[in-house]
Amino acid sequence: MEKNEIFFYIFIIFALWFILIYSLKKIGKKYGLEASFPLLIWKTEKGKNLIDRISKKVDWKYYGNLSILICFLAMTATTYLILRNAILSFIIPPATAPSPRLMLGIPGVNPIIPVGYGVTALAIAIIIHEFSHGILARYGGLKIKSLGLIFLIFPIGAFVEPDEERLKRVKKIKRSRVFASGPASNIIVAIICILLLSFLSMNITAKESGLILNSSAFGMERGSIISEIEGNKISSLKELKELSLEAGNKYNITVDSSSCEIVFGVYVTNVEKNYPAERYGIAEGSILYEINGIKIRNWSDFQIVMNNTTAYQQIEIKYFLNGFINVTLPLENKYNYTRKNEDNGKGFLGISVAGLDDIVIEPEYYKSLLNPLSKNNFNSYMDKFLAFLTFPFAGLSPFPKDFANAFSCPSIFWISYNLIYWVFWLNFALGTFNSLPLLPLDGGYIFKDGISFLFSKSRKAEKISSITSKSVSIIILFMILSILFIPYLRLIFSSL
Repeated sequence: MEKNEIFFYIFIIFALWFILIYSLKKIGKKYGLEASFPLLIWKTEKGKNLIDRISKKVDWKYYGNLSILICFLAMTATTYLILRNAILSFIIPPATAPSPRLMLGIPGVNPIIPVGYGVTALAIAIIIHEFSHGILARYGGLKIKSLGLIFLIFPIGAFVEPDEERLKRVKKIKRSRVFASGPASNIIVAIICILLLSFLSMNITAKESGLILNSSAFGMERGSIISEIEGNKISSLKELKELSLEAGNKYNITVDSSSCEIVFGVYVTNVEKNYPAERYGIAEGSILYEINGIKIRNWSDFQIVMNNTTAYQQIEIKYFLNGFINVTLPLENKYNYTRKNEDNGKGFLGISVAGLDDIVIEPEYYKSLLNPLSKNNFNSYMDKFLAFLTFPFAGLSPFPKDFANAFSCPSIFWISYNLIYWVFWLNFALGTFNSLPLLPLDGGYIFKDGISFLFSKSRKAEKISSITSKSVSIIILFMILSILFIPYLRLIFSSL
């Protein structure tokens, strides 16, 4: 589907949504639905008795204070990230802009969230969120009128509605504890999940000593384990490099306890249409091993050689594809493909390649990657956390079956790991999003009370806090909509 079509359908969906909200302003109340443009709020009284019992068993004051601190930190960090992405939406190429579907944490709608794990994890996150609000409200002596969900087409938050008149009269600290408890509980659950995942990942062991293939190539499938080359045991990248394999030679390799033969060189992973490689018969799956007399063992060798060529230069290539083949061909101007000024005049063949050492990894890498508290191969724990958080975008959650087969863990292990990961991911997403200073989210009310506290000596404190919180809410909402729509608007205007 073209980007213009996507934008058109998104526009139609939002237009219908706004019509629905307008329609429900009058008739929605009898169904527990309230319109607060552009949001829709659904209210229910289910769950009040259970909340009442739990609130009387523990002194929740200190938990409420901790919740306020957690929400303040989450509010600051999340606002910064949204501001940063809103600025980037005016700069980044429209082709690399995030899809609006990725902005919605809804299983089945967001393409990266698996339906099974996602629905279960989202239900857990919303229940934790709602009940935390209710417990702190009842602990503070506030009557609960309703619990509910907030929709912006899809559920984006949850809330508990205490008695508004009582809520206005209680101290701001008590009120803030109620609002902060939901997002903070989600974030705390996410932290607990990180600890559980770290413990689980300690039990990961490879089926056999060797190197795991990160992608299918050289006739071998992704997730396979290379244990020997020409009778030499291979258990690390260092040992592979020490063999000093010669490009263009055939070697016997033991893969998953079976033997196969490959030609050593770089595997052609992609061939661009209407460029030299395709025109002269170099196809995907070819193994290129020499250019102009220079041996090509890996991606780095290929890049060095190609960076030293010029547009339209004649080069001699040796490669293997059902036999050894020599071909001489003229290169294209790389600028014609990338449209980058720095590439003008450089030679371009029109292929992507990967060497054997480019596509294999030690099993310990995955053990470290799956452990959120290990920072091997990362500069800091923050880098590791960000990488861990982006597993769904990298296709690593649920953990791919072919990679999982390389380890001796039973199926129940991977089911448990994937479920806990998604409980972590959606609790973290729900907690941080609801911490935003955006009314009617929890963070919006916390922010409003915070502004009122800062101006408490002024007679106009409430008016100042109301105007400020509404203004900030509009700004935050504008930034979110900018992330969604600005890249597509830029694409449309650039094509006019």
